[in-house]
Amino acid sequence: MFINFLVIIISLILIGIFSNLTGKLTEFIKLPSLIGMIFFGMIIGPSFLNIVPNITLKISPYIKDIALITVLFIGGLGISLKQMKQIGRPAIALSIIPATLEGLTISILSMIFLKFTFVQGAILGFIIAAVSPAVLVPSMVDLINRKIGQDKAIPQMLLVGASADDTVAITLFTTFLGIYMSGISGQSSSIINELISIPFTIFISILVGWILALITKNLLNSIKNNSIRVVFSLVVCLVIRFIENKFNFKMFNSLLTIMIYGFFLRTYLGDLAKKIQDEINIIWKYGKLYLFSFVGMAINPHLVGEYLLIGIIMLILSLTIRSIGVFISLIGTNLTLKEKIFCVIAYLPKATVQSAKAGIPLQMGVIGGEIMQAIAILSVLITAPIGAIGIKLTSSKFLNQSIEESSIIA
Repeated sequence: MFINFLVIIISLILIGIFSNLTGKLTEFIKLPSLIGMIFFGMIIGPSFLNIVPNITLKISPYIKDIALITVLFIGGLGISLKQMKQIGRPAIALSIIPATLEGLTISILSMIFLKFTFVQGAILGFIIAAVSPAVLVPSMVDLINRKIGQDKAIPQMLLVGASADDTVAITLFTTFLGIYMSGISGQSSSIINELISIPFTIFISILVGWILALITKNLLNSIKNNSIRVVFSLVVCLVIRFIENKFNFKMFNSLLTIMIYGFFLRTYLGDLAKKIQDEINIIWKYGKLYLFSFVGMAINPHLVGEYLLIGIIMLILSLTIRSIGVFISLIGTNLTLKEKIFCVIAYLPKATVQSAKAGIPLQMGVIGGEIMQAIAILSVLITAPIGAIGIKLTSSKFLNQSIEESSIIA
């Protein structure tokens, strides 16, 4: 037992050191650090060198979860009530339209190129359709800290939209997977009922976040030590995530709830929430080393080879439709063309959801599951670097650097 614990600690220390080093080397060549961290994880992971101890790999989902929880909470703390009022309608549109259009596009393309049924294609489509919080959220938090895009609250809009986007994509993935499995077992499943559950899931998640903020705000106010406040608020976030993982409530999204909890704490606590955020930023500085490294370890590029060309064609077409969906979502806003293009780029990257869900159809015996896994992994390899690099290159050129806030609605 002690030896296992020692192996985990030593391996995590080494992963942290070398992930940080590769991140800095990547920044040296003017690329985002997360690209270096992801590729470092892929190289040392099971697909290549396979030098990470199995016991460390087994706990990697928990480490990724903690890191993801941390950055989503930071994202919530970075959104003010005034900004939320500005971004409400376009954020809702961004949470629904791009992912739905992309998922359905891949469903149809899968019928053409892969000879899948529509349901099989939809399973693949809504694995791929989710934008990656692991790539987008840290990038948007960085822009908020640097006061970029704040005149129209663009990073906040993308944070909220992307969080709910995952809810829509994952719910539809689960829905079509359920329909497929029901068809095998001879049971019936109503897609209409499942689709109706999506807005209820978002509403319940927001409601839970608000109630928790109401319950904990006075306690956080009464705590004098800021480090204790940070620990307490993070424990609340961990409990939220644990409840979903443990009980798998159908109409509840813990990641959205965590971000909303941070938002309401910002609303109720004001400057105190900023102090909490500043200290959690230090935690995230180390957490991101493990989030991106372990995301890289989950990538298996060997699966991609046979379907490389078809996968690239499908991704180009589906991402084009997704980008049109982003433009549709931004109709009625006063964003410039450059700002809209930035939003399109920010909505490209895939990583977290695809790494977590890619193997599920194969595990559950879905016909074509190995193809789904290969193309989902391909989507990570292509879009994570493009999205991260694109955000870095265009943010300072396409967005305004200002501390003033104005309305996003024309």
